Amino acid sequence: MKNSNVLSLFNSAKLTKVTEALAEANSYSQWHELATKHDKLTGMQQWRAVERSRLYDYQEISRRHARLTTLLKNGDPKALLLHLNEGVHGNMGGMGSSRLYHRSLVGTKHLIEEYIDLQLAALDCICNDALGCLSEVEKVDFIRRASHCYGRTALMLSGGAGLIYFHHGVVAELAEQGCLPNVISGASAGSWVCVQVGALTDQELAAGYLDKHRYPEIQGKQVWASIRDRSGNLANQIRADLIDSFCGKMTFQEAYEHTGRYINIAVAPVERHQKARLLNAITAPNVTLRSAAMASSAVPGMIESVQLECKDTQGKLKPYLPSRRWVDGSMTQDLPAKRLARLYGVNHSLVSLINPLALPFAKEPALHSNSLKAAAGRFVHNISLEVLKLSQTTLEKSPRTAPLSNLISTGYHLLDQEYTGDINFMLNRNSYRRGNTLFMYKENDIENLILAGRRSVWPRLAQTRNSLCLSQKLDELLVKVDQPKGIQRFMIH
Repeated sequence: MKNSNVLSLFNSAKLTKVTEALAEANSYSQWHELATKHDKLTGMQQWRAVERSRLYDYQEISRRHARLTTLLKNGDPKALLLHLNEGVHGNMGGMGSSRLYHRSLVGTKHLIEEYIDLQLAALDCICNDALGCLSEVEKVDFIRRASHCYGRTALMLSGGAGLIYFHHGVVAELAEQGCLPNVISGASAGSWVCVQVGALTDQELAAGYLDKHRYPEIQGKQVWASIRDRSGNLANQIRADLIDSFCGKMTFQEAYEHTGRYINIAVAPVERHQKARLLNAITAPNVTLRSAAMASSAVPGMIESVQLECKDTQGKLKPYLPSRRWVDGSMTQDLPAKRLARLYGVNHSLVSLINPLALPFAKEPALHSNSLKAAAGRFVHNISLEVLKLSQTTLEKSPRTAPLSNLISTGYHLLDQEYTGDINFMLNRNSYRRGNTLFMYKENDIENLILAGRRSVWPRLAQTRNSLCLSQKLDELLVKVDQPKGIQRFMIH
């Protein structure tokens, strides 16, 4: 008994040491090594090896695992196609549940990871079809249907002003790990990162662009000067020069053709009865990235609203919707999940959240959705929305109270949004100073924000990879089967 107590104290001290080291890790390899030790000390390494769990239908996954193993061993593409026709999706038997990824630090059940690998191998076998069992029509039809059914993953970058460097870390880490989705949206500060990623090739991202890039023209004193300058001229000029420096006059269509990424920028209308828009190569192909980013980062009351621009058939710039002006996209759709679902078949989302107004209230849905505290929070949230809506309706009846009504309307739209997704990379309050929000940085502040972004990805990397790899494989195979036919298209299936 005495020896057991001594051993328990020793393991506890060792676990504390590993946990502290995890928080200070400076690279994924270093973090992964420490996380593996942590799993061993907490028993999660053993938990991963045991198939049985109430969190998913392990019996169904085990049966499908065995069946796929046999079919791959036989090398019969037609039988594999028939088997996969029963369903190719990331939540078979509940295996996509976030709860399965909040125990072990480095992954989930081995059975789930092995089954995903088998699905990838089966897709390759069907596409390659060395025996010539399948016609090209059968292959194309199956891959298109599987891609449509499986859906896509999108990365959504929230607004957050000077905390933008956190986004740099998140995107850089996802890109280096091969887990950067092709569908990316951004609002306000997120739009700046979004247009840069849309204008950069994979090679440029891999060269460390986001780690090295800085916004040198922006200083805290200039931000305050732009607030005092009600016309917003100073802020507009600063932003115009900056945005031009990293995307020039490229349009959404040109960005897609350059990188193959589906870039989306959220903008909000100035006019009361207009609707917010999500600009991209489908809805606004000839609109320039720079004007979209300018509009999406025009904070109402601080910076003048923006008129969008586009290229005509001769490549010359001209106003887009001349009678309309636009402002900060985070006012109405910081994270436009529903619109991405409609446009691209997105059914799984990654969120990089730096919005200082949302961070205090944002929680992981999978961990807090059923708690009493979460229920109380939802109740207060709903009551607040009703109070704001009633106040706005009452105040807008009088011209004198119109400015206050507009302010309440802005508060309502900010509160009436969903700020989390399926996988969330959230900026920890201890990772930044309040002045950072207004682009006021001290020594190492920027580097710390970038590192905080990278660190937020590491514990969610296994879940991200498992949710993304099948859709990436299906997109890759779609290009492969269509290339021999010389098909050129905007790949929405």
